[in-house]
Formats: sequence, C-alpha cells, structure tokens
Amino acid sequence: MSDLRIELWPLEHLHSYGRQLKDRDTALPKMVEALRTWGFRVPLLVTADGEVVDGEIRLEAARELGMTEAPVLVQDDLTPTQVRTFRLLVNRSATWADWNDEALRAEMAELRLELDNLSLTGFSDRELDAFLAGTVADNEKDPDAVPEEPEVPTSALGDVWLLGMHRLMCGDATKPADVATLMAGEQADLVWTDPPYNVDYKAKAGKIKNDRMSPEQFDAFLRRLMISASDILCDGGAIYVAHSEAGDGMAFRKAFHAAGFYLSAVVIWRKNQLVLSRSDYHWQHEPVLYGWKPTGKHTWYGDRKQTTLFEHFAGVPIIRVSDNVWQVACGDSILRISGKDVMVEELTSTIVSAPKPQKSKQHPTMKPVALVEKMVANSSPRGGLVADLCGGSGTTLIAGERLGRRCNLMDLDPHHVDGTILRWQEYTGKVAVHAVSGRPYEALPQLEALEASHD
Repeated sequence: MSDLRIELWPLEHLHSYGRQLKDRDTALPKMVEALRTWGFRVPLLVTADGEVVDGEIRLEAARELGMTEAPVLVQDDLTPTQVRTFRLLVNRSATWADWNDEALRAEMAELRLELDNLSLTGFSDRELDAFLAGTVADNEKDPDAVPEEPEVPTSALGDVWLLGMHRLMCGDATKPADVATLMAGEQADLVWTDPPYNVDYKAKAGKIKNDRMSPEQFDAFLRRLMISASDILCDGGAIYVAHSEAGDGMAFRKAFHAAGFYLSAVVIWRKNQLVLSRSDYHWQHEPVLYGWKPTGKHTWYGDRKQTTLFEHFAGVPIIRVSDNVWQVACGDSILRISGKDVMVEELTSTIVSAPKPQKSKQHPTMKPVALVEKMVANSSPRGGLVADLCGGSGTTLIAGERLGRRCNLMDLDPHHVDGTILRWQEYTGKVAVHAVSGRPYEALPQLEALEASHD
C-alpha cells in the first residue's frame, strides 16, 4: 500500500465516475446544508488522475456552494478493476451495521439539551421525533415535575409572557380578543388541549375554574372553546381534546362536531394506576378526541404503525400507590395489595400506558409529558406552532420545548400561569419575560404579594 496523503486539489481537477450508482436527488440538498455548516471534515478519496472513488455527492455539493478546492486522499496503487470494486465496498459497508436504538436515543436526548438544531445530525424530523418523544437524558431534569403554585400570583388577566420561543397568556379562551392577543396573528399547526371536566374538583389549593357548571352552561362553554380552537387552527390542522367519558362526556363530542372538526379517532390513554371509587368499573383510562379542521389537506407526520391505545408504562407490572398500597397488573385485572397484614382485592379496570405523573393537588387531571409528546410529534412539524387554550400545568409547553415546537398557551387562572412559568424556568434554566414591559418574571415574595392583594 502506498503512503496515504491528504492534499488540497482544485475542483476542476476532479471528476465523477461515469456511471451514477446512487440516486442523488434526495441526498444532494442535505449534503449542501451539511457542507455549508461543517465544511469539509472528510476528504474525498480519489485516484491519481482525479477520478472520485468515494465522495461524489460531497463533490457535487461543493460545486453548488461555489467552492474552488477540496481536501483529497490520493489512492494511486489500485488497478481500475480494484477501484470499481472498492467504490462499491466503501459505499456498501456504511449500511452493514444497524443502529443501537437505546444508545442512539440516549445520545439524542443528551444532545437536545445542548444543541438547538438536531437536524445537523443528518436525521430527518420524523426520525428525531421517534428518538426523542418520551426519552429523558440521565442529566435532564424531570419533565413531569410540577412546582408548587404561589398562593398569590404575579400574573394577572391580560398578561402575556414570553418563555423562550413560547407565548403564555393569562386570559379567557372563549373571548376572541384574548385568543387573538395570544396568537399575535399566527395560526397553529396543531391544537392540543385538556379542558375542565365539569366534575367540581376541589383541592387544598382551590377549585379548578369552569369546573362547576350546569349541563347547559358547560355545553355553551365547550362550544365557545372549540370555536376558538377552530379559529386559530390552520386549514387541515389536527386537534386533540382530552376529556372524560363519564358525566358530561357527550358534551365534548357535541362541541367538537359543532365547531366543524372532523372526528377521526378516539385515542385511549391507558394509565398505570386505576382511579379507586365506588363505581362498578374502576376507571383506568382517559379518552382523547382526535381529528382535524376539514378546510384543507390533513398532514400526518408520524409513521403508519400507530394504534388508538397509548401505553407508556410497558414492563412495569407493579406500581406503588402509597406507603402501604401496591397495584399489580394481572391480565385485564388489577390486584390491589394494601395494609400491613396484606389484603388482596381483584378489581376490574376499564380497558380490556405513560405512568400518571406525580399527583398534583392543583392539577388532578395532569397528563404525562410523554403522552402529549407522541401526539405532538405525530401531528405537527418541527418548528411548527402548537396551541393549548386550557394550559393548566403547562405540560403541552414542556412537550413542545423538548420536541422543538413553539407553543402558545392560555389559562384563565393566574395561579396556573405562574405555575407554568416556574415549571418551564426550572426545567430549562431560562427566565420568562413579560411581553409588554420586558421585565423578567419573578414570583412575588409572599408577604409583598399578600399586601398587594389587600390594596
């Protein structure tokens, strides 16, 4: 073998092999972008007379970028037949090894924390979403962690906050003026929302707003909410509406149809814990309406292997509910084990699973980020805009942050708005700023806040 040497050659001295062995139409634009970003990091492999053995697409990309020279590795000890053979080998060998999916997910999850544009890795948006949805790096903060909301909030009705690339407003999702302020002239690629269930939930921290209405009032509220969602959604844009099937469950579907949305499916979230109650069947799932605005072509960004049952806790058959209570998955039943002396009951669940997030007294119906991420990845492009008009704890915003989507969120409760800001700041290490004044967000010291509330 002759000595290997890297030299800089003028592009005019280089030429391609006469037979095009690879389709370059798809690869060339990507190579142009890669070369523009990274420059020549891998030399071309060429013969002494300038014929390219490996790197023809790089050569063509360099010419498109107006480059005049390229680094080359000259290989001059091969016969013409050996050159042709080695050309095939060097291209084919790149496909021999499969990716280690687990290691690749971990690598991508870590890079996400340091790199704004993961497309620089060469993977497609669909591939990136598949790697990242539901994946948490070892050194990453818990995306499901929700801080305590301040007793007296800094935010007030009408406030808009900028959380990096996201917008968060304290406002009324049924009022067109508030919704227009939130969207600032843009339309969403996707709406994902989790409205109140009208179950009159009470907690130590207070009540959920719009959660105690008559059936007629609730119908009217949901219709106005769905109309707002339709107004801000682009033609063909997808919408997901988490809801409860018990009680006023039909009101969600009626409002969904009344706003003109096409209902394509009902996605089922199977939880890792059932909700213990006096019902004959113990609820272990929540439905999510899925459809789109049928005024334009619908776009699907996921693969064609999706089902309507979302399970995110696979492989976790035993769940600790509290100090002396455990649940064990057993086929279509749940074994509930409780008490110091161990008592076992067999309970029938609703579905014949992302684990629920840690219970939050402010957000009893909070969804896991991994669940929302899967739907966001399937129904919006990277860099696209996702809207949630019932922002709650900010789960949709955290999902967007992790998947490279911009999010516009609204909530009527200033406590929830402050909680979302605190959650995002703790997760990202960044600081939210007020959209009008430009002042950074700072939770009011409680004494000052209490004094302000009495003025």
